[in-house]
Amino acid sequence: MKTVQKIIMAGALVLALTTNVFAQINTNLQFTAVTVTDEHAIRLTWASTNSELYQIQFANALATNTDGTTAWQTLYDNYPSQGTNTFVGDFGNYILAPAVVHPKNSSMRFYRILDQGQDSLASDEPIVSIISPTNGSAAVGELTINVVASTDQPILSGTKLYVDGQEMQMADSITNYTVGSTNYEMDTYSINTCEWGNETHTLFATAENESGYGDVIGSGPVSSGHGVSPFVPVLFSNLVTRISFSQPSFDPSSGQTQQVSAVFANNSDWTLNIVDVYSNVVQTASGSGTSMFYNWDGTSNGTNLPNGIYYYYINAETNGESSDAMLSGGSSSLARSSAVRSESPELWAVAPDSENVVPFAIYPPGFDTNSLTVFRATPSEVESLTASSSRSESSVAMDSGGSFSPDASGGGSSAGSQGSPATPLRPPSNPMRGFAGTFGVAYDTYTANGTNPVHCAILVDGLGAGGHISMQGNSASTQQPFGPLPQYKREVNNFISQMQHWGWNNSFLKVDDQLNINDLRGSGTPFNNANIGVLFTHGCYGTTLDYTANGCKQMYFPITSGGGAQYLRLSEMNLGGSGTNGLKWMALNSCRSLYQANWNSMKNAGIKPYNGNLHLLMGENTDGYTSSSFGWYWAKYINFGTGTNAASFSPLAIRTAWYQAAYDAYHNVPFAGGTTINYAVAGDNACHDDTLQTNSAPGGSWFYETKQVYPLLQ
Repeated sequence: MKTVQKIIMAGALVLALTTNVFAQINTNLQFTAVTVTDEHAIRLTWASTNSELYQIQFANALATNTDGTTAWQTLYDNYPSQGTNTFVGDFGNYILAPAVVHPKNSSMRFYRILDQGQDSLASDEPIVSIISPTNGSAAVGELTINVVASTDQPILSGTKLYVDGQEMQMADSITNYTVGSTNYEMDTYSINTCEWGNETHTLFATAENESGYGDVIGSGPVSSGHGVSPFVPVLFSNLVTRISFSQPSFDPSSGQTQQVSAVFANNSDWTLNIVDVYSNVVQTASGSGTSMFYNWDGTSNGTNLPNGIYYYYINAETNGESSDAMLSGGSSSLARSSAVRSESPELWAVAPDSENVVPFAIYPPGFDTNSLTVFRATPSEVESLTASSSRSESSVAMDSGGSFSPDASGGGSSAGSQGSPATPLRPPSNPMRGFAGTFGVAYDTYTANGTNPVHCAILVDGLGAGGHISMQGNSASTQQPFGPLPQYKREVNNFISQMQHWGWNNSFLKVDDQLNINDLRGSGTPFNNANIGVLFTHGCYGTTLDYTANGCKQMYFPITSGGGAQYLRLSEMNLGGSGTNGLKWMALNSCRSLYQANWNSMKNAGIKPYNGNLHLLMGENTDGYTSSSFGWYWAKYINFGTGTNAASFSPLAIRTAWYQAAYDAYHNVPFAGGTTINYAVAGDNACHDDTLQTNSAPGGSWFYETKQVYPLLQ
């Protein structure tokens, strides 16, 4: 467990474009700059030390606790040093649970930075770099970003992409491979540059490596290291800019609307198409001006629509009107200004192999402009030059079935027109209308003793002769050690962010000592009040009979309390909830949580951890291993499918997604030779092929199946 060594603190008045450092603690760790961006986000820069990790905390008010102290909340955790100076952007953090709102929605914001100490693998941190785009390049529309990381440690646990210090969603695709003794990962991200302003933005990536897995009984502590890529400045240059949304997701049934807004580089005629997952246009709005605001009530011209995923396509074409034209009242009507635009000649530039004409002034000082074609012209002359080609391009293609696709240019931009990609991609934006359902999560990191394991109290076998239960063949009279699993925090956050992205409401999150063993016993468990439940813990199986549960062999989960732990029997669970918000699907993300031999033993003894309401129970037949991407994959696959764009919506069956997510998380990981990982699903026969969208009521007869997910999906 890292100790807090140093603290710095600052206060920020957000809505006024000024920020003041009000306190400074410890002169060895200090802010070097605190600024407010033009979208009212906060950028913090502080003097930092190589290989240190930092936690960025915030509060919207000071002295909020009854004892006069401040209730600080975490914005980012384990944030690695970028060198002698480190910066982070506070744009809110909707990847966390509960989410942190954008600072523009708070009248005040106060910060403190905690130095969490040095990486435990400070001498062997991963190497990470952004290989595309390149330094100083320009980007239009959707930008693909490729990140490569490498390490000689056993585990490379993923990368993160940041834009201006704001963490993005996980990569669209993750590829692991090994060359000799070096493990590599190549991740591909995509962002919609139309959601930022036209200026130079800083991209960087981080990566984390680990010395081992730490999942099984008796495994030693896991050391970790963090690497940061060099900064890559990229110029975003769009006609359609600053696309944003008023709600992370919105619920029309409670009276909420979703305000879609955008800014245009020039006065433009614009069209907004709202599209469902089947590419049908459900709502259209249009207007003119230098900006747009449209409040969508979640209907299609007054007709209610189902909750679900919707995408927003904004198409714009310059119209030669004054840039002073404004949108009236947030509607699509236009109030035109009589102001006359200046027609003074300006410098314009065209990049090689491009037809885009952009103001020369957008290139920052020091940018290599030798390859550009530069000319002088008035804005009208430039518009005349581009109008014939831009106005001939169709902004939207719709067929008689109401389907929709972006323009043939793939959403590209020119000086005169642009069709944006399917927004939104940038957190905190979310394409959801309404809520898909509820989910609950609990996890245990076993970190109460720092890097030392937590020992679990021995369990009596219930026979009455003073015997104890042997765990996986180990001594029955010896407390078994369970090593720290801080990796769960990242895995859980990725799962939660993906579930929330698809419109699911996180009804509870219990971590470490917040999770009481009694929370998991009986039908009163909070899991039974959520549609989906996920438990992340260590797990093991008994190799002697447990007479407390009808003399069968079963599975056990060590649940911590302070620096110790006690076993939870699988038989003590009573999973399944009735009604709209009742538990239908439960995942036990723990080693041996559905160990086949012991599952059969429980079944033969008439012992079951579920009731008549549960549809499916997911788990692991063998030892499993932590993976930053597994939960993210599973959440994506059950909500959307394995595709990568808005046109590939095809959710997988819940059990199929369980296996596929494990395979995709593990299949290129260089486990030790002979390692085999099998996942398992047990469930009601009537619910075998349940999807989130279409599922059946339980019929009372259960099945069990197991599939190998490493090294092959079978």
